[in-house]
Amino acid sequence: MKKFIALYLNTSGVHQEQPNLTAEQKEQMLAPWGVWAAKCGDRLVEMGSPLGPATSSGNGESWSPSSNFVTGYSIVSADNLTEAQEMFKGHPIYSYPDHAVEISECVPM
Repeated sequence: MKKFIALYLNTSGVHQEQPNLTAEQKEQMLAPWGVWAAKCGDRLVEMGSPLGPATSSGNGESWSPSSNFVTGYSIVSADNLTEAQEMFKGHPIYSYPDHAVEISECVPM
């Protein structure tokens, strides 16, 4: 099996702050993610996590806010890209406004 990284992208072009949620609200928000994880079973290599705003540098000396709006990631195992894509049908990220998924194979070095 191959590994694939799924990047969750904010397509609005504007960084959105993480909401300040109560424990109950957080549990409700995460419930669909648990359903998705259970559907994936052992093919979910790493659930991943949310990511904060990125910084970018072309030389390692100066850094500035990135125009890359990756908001989180997950890593899955699949035989091919099509199979990995199928795992993201009905994914909870699609319930968030202005979000999309981008999947790339993790190529062995």
